[in-house]
Amino acid sequence: MPKILVALLTLLVLAGCSSSPEKAPAEDAADKSGLPEFDAQADIRIRWRTQLGDGSGSNYIRLQPAVQNDTLYAADTSGRVTAMTLADGDELWSVDLDVPVLSGVSLAGEQLFVATRDGFLLSLNRADGTELWRSRLTSEALSPASADARRVFVHTVDGRVTAFERADGKQAWSYETAMPVLTVRGTGAPLVLDQFVVTGFATGKVVALDKTLGIPRWEVRLASPDGRSELERLVDIDGQPVWEEGIIYAASYHGNVAAISLNGETRWQEPGSSYGHPELALGNLYLTLDSDVIQAYDQNIGARVWQQPALSGRKLGQVTAHGRWLAVADNDGYLHLLSQVNGELAARRLLRPKPLHIGYPNQTEATNWRAVRGKHMGIRSALLSTPEGLLVYTNTGELLLLEIRDR
Repeated sequence: MPKILVALLTLLVLAGCSSSPEKAPAEDAADKSGLPEFDAQADIRIRWRTQLGDGSGSNYIRLQPAVQNDTLYAADTSGRVTAMTLADGDELWSVDLDVPVLSGVSLAGEQLFVATRDGFLLSLNRADGTELWRSRLTSEALSPASADARRVFVHTVDGRVTAFERADGKQAWSYETAMPVLTVRGTGAPLVLDQFVVTGFATGKVVALDKTLGIPRWEVRLASPDGRSELERLVDIDGQPVWEEGIIYAASYHGNVAAISLNGETRWQEPGSSYGHPELALGNLYLTLDSDVIQAYDQNIGARVWQQPALSGRKLGQVTAHGRWLAVADNDGYLHLLSQVNGELAARRLLRPKPLHIGYPNQTEATNWRAVRGKHMGIRSALLSTPEGLLVYTNTGELLLLEIRDR
């Protein structure tokens, strides 16, 4: 009899489990500890969410989807590439590459590009995911490829930028720079302009390469190695340079943020140590500093406009402009909204996987919800602003489209 009773209780508990509850608590008291208070000015609503592989977990991989018109393209760490409708997340097609993927999807024309763990760049047909060609890389590529009408450019972790012909994947040129003894794991995607391919290296330099020949045309140093240890001498530029109205903006770790003209002249340079790249909006340049402070600079002269230190210590990711807000995610799975005007906190939402509902005997309904916890429940990949909403890919493999509504 006792064994039968235990079996029945076990069945009741399992029957009460659900991974898709209609209502679930967004946060609990433990989750809220250490979070700053604010007056909410907007609401963050989940339009749709779907599971896309197992996520990056503890691996330092920042996969980001790509969007063209009403379709999004995404890859998970296992090597599955999927096309979905942006509006509702419905799958259009998916292919399994049978090898893990390290870089997010990038697209140009009718081609998609992904880099695999075994050191290949793959070109896929945007219509159905069929492979067009694959080319051997010299090392891992952690950042997405960049392309123009003729070629695709890849920055690998060995300090090399390589150009391949889009038509057949043949190598056009390769440029290599000397690497320091110790570097931050990561690279920025190359910025492709009319005449140059601009990228930052672990040496702390921004280099403009001739797009046709692959030779350097100019370089600007944003940081100089200084310190007693190799850690103190890290000066990596891991974020992609950004460009607007003839000016290039870039930031380095243990260095500066700068505005550079197309001929390599430094317009302004200010202190700003960061792992990420600048975000441009509202005439300002926004940057997540390595201290987890959000800093706004005047885009034209580099003067500091405002600073938001309230999220310090939360291991923030890349700040992204969306509408009139700035969005940034942290290592605990929270998405935070800030005002572009003054940096005030405006909204917050916890984006961990849905809580489980477990029907414990003789317990109230409120105690039946159990938050899914873990060490790697944060958000490492960059957020992506789209006309339909804000795309978020979590470390647990969930892809979400969020709507931001003003109150």
